[in-house]
Amino acid sequence: MAGRPPINDPNDVEAIQKKIDHYFAAADEDNPVGFAGLAYALGYASRQSVYEVATAGHPISLPIKRALLSIEADYERTLRGKYPTGSIFALKNRGWSDKQEIEHSGGISIVVDSEDADL
Repeated sequence: MAGRPPINDPNDVEAIQKKIDHYFAAADEDNPVGFAGLAYALGYASRQSVYEVATAGHPISLPIKRALLSIEADYERTLRGKYPTGSIFALKNRGWSDKQEIEHSGGISIVVDSEDADL
């Protein structure tokens, strides 16, 4: 028994690129690009579906990855604006982080002084 056919032909790069181009061309100040909007424009029912197709290794994965990166770049540009909170939230959901992580290497040694040993 076969599963449901894919929403987009995984090999039809031209068709997916046409949908992506149409989505970006229709964007404006009142209707900006976004991850959910891209998913909807490509015919998917969730953002997760877009991410799954982008990482599946199909020929259409590359144009979808580039579209996602373009949206991410748009959010990145707005970080320099007066109200970047929404962009920060969106980018954190894409794996960005605003915390600094420091990795320590080496061990910890404890030296016991003979005076301390009596305590």
